[in-house]
Amino acid sequence: MSDASFMEFTFCFTPVTIPYFFSLLLLIRQGHLQTIILLMKCGADPSLIDGEGYNSVHLAVLYQHLPIIAYLIAKGQNIDAPDMNGMTPLMLSAQKIIGMEPTSFLLKLNPSINLADKIHQNTALHCAVSSGNINAVDLLLEAGSSLDVQNAKGETPLDLARQTRNRLITHILTSEADSRSGRNSRALKILQKYEILLVNLVCLSLLGGIGYILNLNTDSWLLKGTLFALVTAGSQLFTRRLVGPTSQKHLPAIIFMSSIFWMFMTWFFCFLPELAQATVQVPFMISVFLLLYYFYKTWRTDPGYIKCSEEEKKQTIISLAEAGCLDIRLFCTSCLVKKPLRSMHCHSCNACVAKFDQHCLWTGRCIGAGNHRYFVLFLFALVVMGHWMIYASSIFWVNECSSNLQKDGIGGFLTEIISCSPWVLYIFLLVCSLTVWSTLMLILQLYQIIFLGVTTQERFNLQMQNRLGKHQVPLRKSPYNRGCLQNLADFFHCQCFGLIKTNPVDWTQQYHNIFQASMMRSAQSV
Repeated sequence: MSDASFMEFTFCFTPVTIPYFFSLLLLIRQGHLQTIILLMKCGADPSLIDGEGYNSVHLAVLYQHLPIIAYLIAKGQNIDAPDMNGMTPLMLSAQKIIGMEPTSFLLKLNPSINLADKIHQNTALHCAVSSGNINAVDLLLEAGSSLDVQNAKGETPLDLARQTRNRLITHILTSEADSRSGRNSRALKILQKYEILLVNLVCLSLLGGIGYILNLNTDSWLLKGTLFALVTAGSQLFTRRLVGPTSQKHLPAIIFMSSIFWMFMTWFFCFLPELAQATVQVPFMISVFLLLYYFYKTWRTDPGYIKCSEEEKKQTIISLAEAGCLDIRLFCTSCLVKKPLRSMHCHSCNACVAKFDQHCLWTGRCIGAGNHRYFVLFLFALVVMGHWMIYASSIFWVNECSSNLQKDGIGGFLTEIISCSPWVLYIFLLVCSLTVWSTLMLILQLYQIIFLGVTTQERFNLQMQNRLGKHQVPLRKSPYNRGCLQNLADFFHCQCFGLIKTNPVDWTQQYHNIFQASMMRSAQSV
């Protein structure tokens, strides 16, 4: 009989009133999850109270055993159960444990954040402020804790922060109070309703304004410098006062699309008279259309977010814990879901993504199993359009600028380009920056897809493992590498008229099997 079977056999025939050092509460203090599971299977009551008035969840929180907290809540224990003083696990964590965890983990389990204890009528935010727990204060405010709740002495969390003379917490609470009061104004609500549209218009105006200032027909750099300073100050004021978290998250993508707009306007007004041939205009228009189409597909297509209901999350926690596999490589402590193979948690999107490649700022979206091929085609279209813009710029300078590179040298030629049309030079620099990025990214993506069969994140992890580990693993030895032609066909879902058999895989449903999971028990726990 194995040790685990013997322990289970013993527990089943041992009364719950076994010696204290074998009791459930002691095992929770020690963090022995597997033994706790066996005891609970044999009838041990996790709602028992110890001599200090703490139940099992309180003790798991105080000793910071996140897997035990997850298992107890999944088994039906109350996340808001009060102790002898009426303090919930969230209050204990905010008051007694300085740092992000386990407060951050508890907030993912949907506790009541504005409950008050029995004696002092303090909420979790009161507790965090009184103990100077800055991390907990930030987390509770982000979760929506009320700033107006008063304790038994009539003190709000801000009053308590001023009494403790903690300047940082006072500043955080004051800023949050100002932000929340501003959200209630009618004008700001209207602005928030159309926030994304407003940010798009401001970015368009900002990029266009910079080019307009550069293109002013004046030699006064003082005037241009003053206008630049005013534009910069206005954009900073707008960003700080009116741009919310949602718009900030999508700001790089908005800037990118604004740049594409002004590139197209430059082509239409500056380059079209110089390049009226259909052999130039048609390919350029096709590249612009493909760029916008694949940008839209990359942005709108679900990259492969792992979605689960609350009940499914609880069942996942129970099944993984009882299998001894509640491990960070199998279980995401942020989403509370079982990780599929090749998935990763994206902190920008706050979600687990199947076959995660990267979070691309310029598309404002994660790149995963669902939209990876659209992203590669988007890069290809951007490279093609960028090269057409560079070609058109060179033709424009040859026809419009009187200087010659061979006759005047590099210095004279650059001076003539700047004076000829600062706007075209400005757009040319934008085009070059995007073209260089997209070209390098496209080469890297095709190398990983065709020759390695891995994602960007997997290549990075393998390179780090080779750098830190003793045994070097070649990048081409990935289990997902099926050969160049097969890798390409699988990625683009292309069968070449039946000549190549593709292997369509739903990466949101590919998990470690039981044997693989059991072999990973020695890994670091959650």
